[in-house]
Amino acid sequence: MAAPMARLFTSGLLERIPVYNGFLMQGAAAGLHTTATTHKYPNWKMIKEVKHRKLVKEYAFERININALRKNKILPAELQEIADKEIADLPRKSSISQLHKRCMLTSRPRGLVTRWRLSRIVWRNEADYNKLSGIQRAMW
Repeated sequence: MAAPMARLFTSGLLERIPVYNGFLMQGAAAGLHTTATTHKYPNWKMIKEVKHRKLVKEYAFERININALRKNKILPAELQEIADKEIADLPRKSSISQLHKRCMLTSRPRGLVTRWRLSRIVWRNEADYNKLSGIQRAMW
């Protein structure tokens, strides 16, 4: 065991392995990110929903103004048609009606308790263990 380690130091192989902030990197993966990324969301659907929410927030003011022009009955029809075309040119995902709510912990799309943005299953479990403030299980 000692001989191969000694060969590593004497042959100059150790100098060819890049060092990053004091940590040795693997030879083949040096400089490349090959591991799976970790994030704070449970799955890819939740990541999509977060991007969707950002898009809705970005275009909300513009959508409200254009929709006000579209629905105004006093304005001439030509202006309403122009507003219709402008609203059609905006990204479809920027509409709040296209948004589908999901549980923040499990990303479950159904049975959402809206006030906490948790699914009914997670909400009940959290309530059972006193992790939700002001919630008490019914006892009679």
